[in-house]
Amino acid sequence: MTPLTPASPEVADLAARHRLGALQGSFAPKRLRRTVFAAHVFNCIMLMMFFLVPGLLYYWFSMRRFPDFSRKRAAQRLHLFEEGLVVHPPSGGEPVALRWDSLHLQQEIVQLVINGVKAPTKYVYSASVPGQGPVRITEFYEDPDVWGPRMQDAVTRAQAPGVLETLREGGTVSFGALSLSRTAVYARGEGNLPWSEVREVRAAGGLVRIMTTDSSGGAVLWSNHLAKQITNLHLFLAVARRLHEQSAA
Repeated sequence: MTPLTPASPEVADLAARHRLGALQGSFAPKRLRRTVFAAHVFNCIMLMMFFLVPGLLYYWFSMRRFPDFSRKRAAQRLHLFEEGLVVHPPSGGEPVALRWDSLHLQQEIVQLVINGVKAPTKYVYSASVPGQGPVRITEFYEDPDVWGPRMQDAVTRAQAPGVLETLREGGTVSFGALSLSRTAVYARGEGNLPWSEVREVRAAGGLVRIMTTDSSGGAVLWSNHLAKQITNLHLFLAVARRLHEQSAA
């Protein structure tokens, strides 16, 4: 995480207009490893020595995507505030402010293994609020294993009271592919499963599974969805486990 310093006037004004409160943390773009940095420089120099135009195109369309070769990219930040976030989209553009209490957050975390070697983990968070298109927040920013859970937990704290109140009043709350009510969990293509028949709600390996019990008393899979299909994953899990525990009690 980047040392906490006052946000730029532009970001501070945006945060004030959206009533985001105090700055909690800032994350800068992730820098290239030395070997990768050197490889890009070497490729660019070699191309320019023999083919000037391809060398310039390589710099313009490849190297400038990285903060190591672009001041504009290096200046971008992900800021987390008490009541929301401000982010410069990695793809470019003006900073965007989003509040935790209205945020729809979907996450996709993938790590490939190629010939037995683990590739760098890919983090993609899609963040949106009603009336505004989604913003992608990725491992372009350093420490995604820090800011990702912090965003999910902030959404949970901000939205859990309203969700629980809706459920107490008999309503149903949608979390994308899954929905919850006081009496049952609903899954697209599967219908509903009463809480009395839910054995476990589990999230692991990029999947969200709901288990029930078969006629012999063994665990059986009832629904299986990718984590990225569940909006506000941490909030969903917290509420689902609470409803399950209440049903068991």
